[in-house]
Amino acid sequence: MTSNKAKSDFLIILVGKLLQVVLMIFAIRISTTLLEPKEMGNIYIFTTIYTFFVLSLISPFGQYINRHTHKWHQNKSLLDNLGLYGLYLITISIFSVLVGLLLYNFGVSQGMELSFFLSLLFLFIFFMTLNQTILPILNMLHYRLSFTILTVLTTFGVILFGYLFVKLFGSSAVNWLFGTVVSNIIFMVIGFFVLKNRLNENFHGFFHSIKKITQKKLKSILVFVLPLSVATLFMWLQNSGYRILIEQKIGLEFLGLLGVGLAVSGQIASTIESIVMQYFHPIYYEQITNATIEERKKAIENLINKVLPIYFMLAILITFLAKYVVEILVDEKYYGVYVFTVFGIWIEFFRMSSNLFGNISQSEMNTKKFMIPYIVGSLVTIFLVYLSCLQADYSFYLPISLLVGGLFTMLVMYISMKKLIDFKIDFRLIFLSFLISIPYISIYFLHFQTSLFLNLLIVGSFGLYFLGTIYFIYKKGLSYGNS
Repeated sequence: MTSNKAKSDFLIILVGKLLQVVLMIFAIRISTTLLEPKEMGNIYIFTTIYTFFVLSLISPFGQYINRHTHKWHQNKSLLDNLGLYGLYLITISIFSVLVGLLLYNFGVSQGMELSFFLSLLFLFIFFMTLNQTILPILNMLHYRLSFTILTVLTTFGVILFGYLFVKLFGSSAVNWLFGTVVSNIIFMVIGFFVLKNRLNENFHGFFHSIKKITQKKLKSILVFVLPLSVATLFMWLQNSGYRILIEQKIGLEFLGLLGVGLAVSGQIASTIESIVMQYFHPIYYEQITNATIEERKKAIENLINKVLPIYFMLAILITFLAKYVVEILVDEKYYGVYVFTVFGIWIEFFRMSSNLFGNISQSEMNTKKFMIPYIVGSLVTIFLVYLSCLQADYSFYLPISLLVGGLFTMLVMYISMKKLIDFKIDFRLIFLSFLISIPYISIYFLHFQTSLFLNLLIVGSFGLYFLGTIYFIYKKGLSYGNS
């Protein structure tokens, strides 16, 4: 019965994610058709500012919620804790407006009107964060179908409202971003009522929740959250913060082109990462709850040896298919960015691997060692990006800078996490993943005039092969004792 439930859950997540992939393809295609590179640059600069607040001040609390969701659910205190989280989000949203005003006066994101910039910043931080908190909780509590439907509808809404707003009010980044906010608000509200009805518990009010905060509880939260905040601040610097340097020293148009190329690889990687983690993360968190050190070691080894080969095979796949994928996903004026997509998929591989190893810091409730890798990686990245911006061939050196920074982060993360739990990677699976990915090289022997149909045929054919390799490696992982 448990096995059938697991298969059913995985099927629901898989179908939902496939629908999301299709919708995301439309989203990238429609946005690049409607918006010029400069406007895409405006979107990337805005999301850079937005993600600063999310990663440094919000995401660590989100991870704390993930770590305690099952416990709060058992104690019937989940809604009360979410109420406190909502108050915190309002505070950060107001704070973001003040910081945003300061940044704008220093010349950042001046491609938008100030009032629109500040309004979007507040709305994104409050409502998008709530959407991305409430819907994953449904998944964590095994309400897979509700989670999947609402997540797919949110993505569809982003496209629908973004398209309508751009057509009605003009081809600008602001209108596309307002469409994104509207979709997230609608399905966040629906998701909240679904969650409330499923929980069968009462919300006792904000003051009741505030009174229950003790000095000991606050200290335990801060011990967990503060190191993560420092780590994610540097994570932002490495993954997004460099865009401000590019905007100031090179310009929005190049940032838009680079951003689209990296966004293609980032979207693909995030989709695969999300599918994998939506299935494995709830299992992993359950396995490490009230578990011994040996049980936690087994849990992280199971997670790593099932997931890392998938990330590695994805990076190889996109390396060889980047040109065809880009021509499917973006408008013709962006076709040349496929070179950035090749670099981007390996940047994503290092990012996803770092995240994967970083799960150990949460299982051991020791997030201090989570900081160092991102501090090292971000400093390397920013230094190299600054030097690259000064070069005539900055379009070549910039993606290499990001790649080197990502590699440093992953290596330092691996070393840091090994000190917490001496986990083992099954390198036989990694080597086998490389061997069964060799057929992708055959794409270089094909010479033809590309078209949308041929691109879809090539990507679809190799994509089916990729899915087959995932299943093969998963089965091999079980036979190697990684179940």
